[in-house]
Amino acid sequence: MARYTVIVEKGNEEYFAYVPALPGCTSAGKTPGEALDQIIEAIALTQTYLAEHHIPIPHTVETIAEVEVT
Repeated sequence: MARYTVIVEKGNEEYFAYVPALPGCTSAGKTPGEALDQIIEAIALTQTYLAEHHIPIPHTVETIAEVEVT
């Protein structure tokens, strides 16, 4: 099982999720939970695509820190 960091950001009308370790792996939803549910499917599809095309599948976990800039 691979573990990935998923970033969820609020847009104007929905939430967007993406995986920094898997460029292009994104999803959206009306709630943060919906965006996360969708990103799980997007990760699986991305992994399948990479495997079928013999592209190494990244298995990284990033460290995310929240910082305040004044």
